[in-house]
Amino acid sequence: MDDNFYKEIIEQSPIGYAYHKIICKDDGTPCDYQFIEVNSAFGDFTGLKGSEIIGKMISDILHGIGEDEFDWIQLYGKIAITGGKKEFEAYSENLKRWYRIVVYSPKKYYFVTLFINISKRKQIEEELKLNQRRLMDIIEFLPDATLAVDREKRVIIWNKAIEKMTGIPAAEMIGKGDYAYTIPFYGKKQPQLMDLIFQEDEVIKTRYGHFRKERDTLLAETFCPALYQGQGAWVSAKVSPLHDQAGNVIGAIESIRDINEQKLTEAGLRAKTAFLEAQANASFDGILVVNEKKQRILTNCRIAELFDVPQNILDDEDDALLLAYVATLSKKTEHFLDKVNYLYDHPSEISRDEIELKNGMVLDRYSAPVVDNEGKYYGRIWTFHDITERKKLETALAQEKKLLETTLISVGDGVISTDDQGNIMLLNRVAEYLTGWTQREAKGKPLEEIFNIHDEFTKEKCENIVEKVLVSGKTQELGNHTVLISKNGIARPIEDSAAPIVQEDGKIVGVVLVFRDFTEKKQKQDEIKFLSYHDQLTGVYNRRFYEEEIKRLDTEKNLPLTIVMGDVNGLKLINDSFGHAAGDELLKKVAEVLKKGCRPGDIIARLGGDEFILLLPKTDALETETIIRRIKVLAAKEKVGAIGISISFGYETKKNAQENVQEIFKNTEDQMYRHKVWESLSMRRKTIDLIMNTLYKKSNREMRHSKRVGEICKMIATQMNFNQDDINQMRIAGLMHDIGKIGIDEKILNKPQKLNEDERNEIKRHAEIGYRILSLVNEFSQIARFVLEHQEKWDGRGYPRGLKGEEISLQARIIAVADAYDAMMTDRPYCKALSKEEAVQEIRRCSSTQFDPYIVKIFLEKCVLNRCE
Repeated sequence: MDDNFYKEIIEQSPIGYAYHKIICKDDGTPCDYQFIEVNSAFGDFTGLKGSEIIGKMISDILHGIGEDEFDWIQLYGKIAITGGKKEFEAYSENLKRWYRIVVYSPKKYYFVTLFINISKRKQIEEELKLNQRRLMDIIEFLPDATLAVDREKRVIIWNKAIEKMTGIPAAEMIGKGDYAYTIPFYGKKQPQLMDLIFQEDEVIKTRYGHFRKERDTLLAETFCPALYQGQGAWVSAKVSPLHDQAGNVIGAIESIRDINEQKLTEAGLRAKTAFLEAQANASFDGILVVNEKKQRILTNCRIAELFDVPQNILDDEDDALLLAYVATLSKKTEHFLDKVNYLYDHPSEISRDEIELKNGMVLDRYSAPVVDNEGKYYGRIWTFHDITERKKLETALAQEKKLLETTLISVGDGVISTDDQGNIMLLNRVAEYLTGWTQREAKGKPLEEIFNIHDEFTKEKCENIVEKVLVSGKTQELGNHTVLISKNGIARPIEDSAAPIVQEDGKIVGVVLVFRDFTEKKQKQDEIKFLSYHDQLTGVYNRRFYEEEIKRLDTEKNLPLTIVMGDVNGLKLINDSFGHAAGDELLKKVAEVLKKGCRPGDIIARLGGDEFILLLPKTDALETETIIRRIKVLAAKEKVGAIGISISFGYETKKNAQENVQEIFKNTEDQMYRHKVWESLSMRRKTIDLIMNTLYKKSNREMRHSKRVGEICKMIATQMNFNQDDINQMRIAGLMHDIGKIGIDEKILNKPQKLNEDERNEIKRHAEIGYRILSLVNEFSQIARFVLEHQEKWDGRGYPRGLKGEEISLQARIIAVADAYDAMMTDRPYCKALSKEEAVQEIRRCSSTQFDPYIVKIFLEKCVLNRCE
């Protein structure tokens, strides 16, 4: 190749090229160097054209390149003397560039200078240095203790954190190769982590524990008691190799992190986790917790119990496998899985539903996302609660509720139930009928709108009883005189009670109101009230009413207040003679007379028996006398059958408030009894006559028999030398000996056949009845005894008391003989009369058994046989 070829290469080269020679002084010493040849790149370097450079001296062209006052002539002089090559870097202030300059002498007195532009490299180096400084600053202030070594194990990095951890300053450690004793992992007989990093094993075992290797990084964790001046701490270490650009290991870097708080936190977390797991395992619910990757992180024991999960499924972390297994147990497998997939596709969703297994178990399934306060999703929790028994109870409760509703609808009382706001929930059929509202119309409406109740007398609307129950929490009852107005305006008296509906926790959730139509009961109560204050027989007020009324009237505004007492004469005699029916009629007639004779507003009451009382407010004695006379006139016009009415009166007037009303009553009573003494006697005599006449009307045979017995008694008494008064008494006793038959049924008295045993026992009562009648009249009191005993027998086998011998009164023994003889001598319906001889023979036969033998002797010898009768 010719020279032109090389010249062209030099000309096109990016490296500045200059060829120059020495210019010497007259004494032969070099004084400068003249450019002989330059290329274009050199021209760019100097900023001159080649023609401007050729022939010029170095001192003229290169002045200002390199360090201040750089001596290019001296540099070339040294090379000229010593030979060789010189390389250095210089900065051009003019061009603002860095150059690597190479100077060498190809032959004596000539030089070649190459200018290579290294500004780019210098820029990269500066940036690298800057980055290194920044990196070192970062490493220096890293919270982790950090050190680095070169290939020879000399320390090249020792940051502040490791200074604090070990207590050794960086100045003591940089450049040293024996650093292991300062690091808690190391000991003099232990391998350094920096050495272990280059081993190929995945797990490296040392006396400090197992170290795990990930790729080319070594990880370790241990407790170091020597740290922090013997306080100790948990640390983790990480060692990684340092590589050059070729991938060669040129050292290693190690970071040591204080994880003491982390370990404490982890220990606390493990304790909490253990506690939570224990809680979960103690739960009656099956609990399943999965992370965001659908991996199970908690499955409690109840899950295995509920679903009898095989062990291989429990051992697998895959959530889908367990839920798929559970789905196969469900009666609706596809629905179960669809729900699971939907919830995983919608992480924020919360779900609760019920699932039924094929074995009949019913579960409450709940699922919710696990999120933090910022809403970050960490996974999902599933719970399965066995509600089989609850569902059975709910079913039973529903059946019971249905039965209860059916019962409530069917009961005879009206039933209304409300919620805790007093709005109607239920009306049974009776309530519908009484209110006029249907269940459909009333449901949800306020009770007051449906249950329209008012006071019977004031007509004011009654207080809402349900509100009272809700406020008090206690059972309430309606007041008296409450009327329910139905939707169609019908008013009905009602009675009711309302009670709270209370849950097990004590909360009142509503009220049940039970009521009934009180109309019939009220009528009965009114009747009872009437009877409680009225005499049932006569219809006038009774003693109870009188006692309450006298207290009410005993006020000054009612003065003068007069109390009148009236006693019906002969009532007992009439009861005993004619029966209580006749006596009752008499009392009713007396009550009518009293009502007619009194004024409106006067109080008429029957105290009991034959006594009546009148309370006359604002009535003085004069007006009272007028009232009594009016009553007596009315009474004289009335009769009960043949029985006249006789009433004895007494009265007293209270004229001032200081007088005691009880004293007034007593004085009234005393006055009445004084009048009754003589008025009653007359009435009794009349009654006796009436009785006898009535008896004779009932049986004409009895009239004739009684008269004959009276005459026989008179004859026997005469023969026994009785005085005249006793003879008369004996005749009257004989006449009245059967007066008690007034109380015997007329059919028995006139029965044509022989009496049966019951009828005979009824007839035997006549002696006692006669005694009671006659004993009520003083003048007949002795005769009453004779009548009582006239059926007694000498041997004690008579009646009514079974007296014997002379225990029987003499007069009764006489009546017994006279009565028997006349009966035998008279035709009776059931037998013919005996002859005189037969009668005498029968009397004689019964002497000393039925009859007194002495009286029989007198009667037969002096009365019968001598025809004295």
